[in-house]
Amino acid sequence: MHLRLLLLAALAGVCVASVGQAVPHLTESDYAEETGDGKVWFIKFYAPWCGHCKRLAPTWEQLADSFKGSDKVAIASVDCTQQKAVCTKAEIRGYPTLKVFHAGKEVDVYRGSRELEALKTYIGDKAQMQLELTTA
Repeated sequence: MHLRLLLLAALAGVCVASVGQAVPHLTESDYAEETGDGKVWFIKFYAPWCGHCKRLAPTWEQLADSFKGSDKVAIASVDCTQQKAVCTKAEIRGYPTLKVFHAGKEVDVYRGSRELEALKTYIGDKAQMQLELTTA
């Protein structure tokens, strides 16, 4: 479906560079490897039909854009309807669930405001704290 939209947009001459490009979607095959690197990962576990998830999606894209190219923070998503094993292992019980991982381990569950600035501040502070702990 996504490919069809891209092809239609390309044929119509519409720029589609920003369509879902900022947020990587982790899968069962890459989840452990990606979250096991040296970055602090802020992951949104979601279901496509969830209204709260849909409302958070544009903000999550902006958040990912804010940290694009960072060597300390990575923003990602996991579609729990497609990646059930990942979501089961992460003990996801509701949508969206926002969790922080570092070195392959869960660090925290975010329960704060879903506003962009609050999310940026939180993950920036959390990353700084985690990276200080690992270098101490």
